[in-house]
Amino acid sequence: MKQLTILGSTGSIGCSTLDVVRHNPEHFRVVALVAGKNVTRMVEQCLEFSPRYAVMDDEASAKLLKTMLQQQGSRTEVLSGATSRLRYGSA
Repeated sequence: MKQLTILGSTGSIGCSTLDVVRHNPEHFRVVALVAGKNVTRMVEQCLEFSPRYAVMDDEASAKLLKTMLQQQGSRTEVLSGATSRLRYGSA
């Protein structure tokens, strides 16, 4: 099974990539999702794919994402900023 980090997961290419994962769950597991500021879509993706990490561009978006995921019982670790993008973008 391939473990994936999806950069730009809330954009069109990221969503298309996740569609491939959705249709081939026996071949792929999402370990990290990395996105800009689209918290709503990121929540949906985290709840569906249960990544270990979710990384947002800025602290405000990350805080909102963390709160929303906790309310849903998600265990995804939420991070923010360029350092996190670099670290988990190469995971």
